[in-house]
Amino acid sequence: MKKKLALIMALLLIPVSIAGCGSSSSTTASTEPAGTADTSTAVEAADTSAEVEAAKAASSYHFLEEDLGVESYAIGFRKGDEELAETVSGAVQALVLDGTYDEIGKKYPDIKDYLCLKADDIDPSTLPEKGSGDSSFTFKHGFDLDYPPYSFLQDDGSVGGFDVELCQAVCDYLGWGYESVPFNWDAKDMELNAGSCDCIWSGFTKEGREDDYTWGITYSNNTQGILVPGDSDIKTLADLSGKIVGVQTATSAYDMLQDSQKDLADTFAELKVYETYTIAYNDLKAGAIDAIAIDMTAGSFLITDNNS
Repeated sequence: MKKKLALIMALLLIPVSIAGCGSSSSTTASTEPAGTADTSTAVEAADTSAEVEAAKAASSYHFLEEDLGVESYAIGFRKGDEELAETVSGAVQALVLDGTYDEIGKKYPDIKDYLCLKADDIDPSTLPEKGSGDSSFTFKHGFDLDYPPYSFLQDDGSVGGFDVELCQAVCDYLGWGYESVPFNWDAKDMELNAGSCDCIWSGFTKEGREDDYTWGITYSNNTQGILVPGDSDIKTLADLSGKIVGVQTATSAYDMLQDSQKDLADTFAELKVYETYTIAYNDLKAGAIDAIAIDMTAGSFLITDNNS
């Protein structure tokens, strides 16, 4: 891509260099047959335009119209932690009522349209009061260290993301301390069961895991899709046959391709499994893979973040 853009810039600079070379060049140009210079410029402009359009096409990414399935994101606690799950869920609902939930959502436009909690559906009488938590308690938030826009480590080492900000707001509401516990996603169960964190809250899909955790509130819906380059010949799920498709390990998209979408996955030349979607996206940009199976919010964030 950089080579193409360099070529475009070089082509654009050629006529500028000729025009500024002095009187001898001007004299030579004036003796050219009528129409010759215009034709050359027109051809050059057409070639340049084609290169620019090709560069634009190659640098854009989009989802196929066909998706892999819809899921819901909720907060997962250890089995038996019903009281903690109820308290946190109540605080989330209180933040819906006071507008904090929507305000945080506005910071992450790829998420806001998938947020599913509505103030009209909440009974205020069932919620914990502000500041009613034990001020000596520190809530340990377990999350994927590289799953934007839900949770991620920022360049300066601080934590960010919709789920991180919402969890921090829950702790502020209840009067708890907050501790971030980022981990590689495939280590989430080990971290939770070891007591390193109090919950898994990081775009965590409930479907298929209903009996494995004590579940807190479902706060977002999402769709799993296929992300491809703008100039890809992949237009439908059927076009993935014989292609190399990337996916992050232990994610919903991965689970779908092992279960409900296994017949589709069996048509791939390879299902390449990555530790994080950021690495997979970099491989997609480099042309090392043909597509990525990913939830649409995370995929949309990667596209926006890399083109901003």
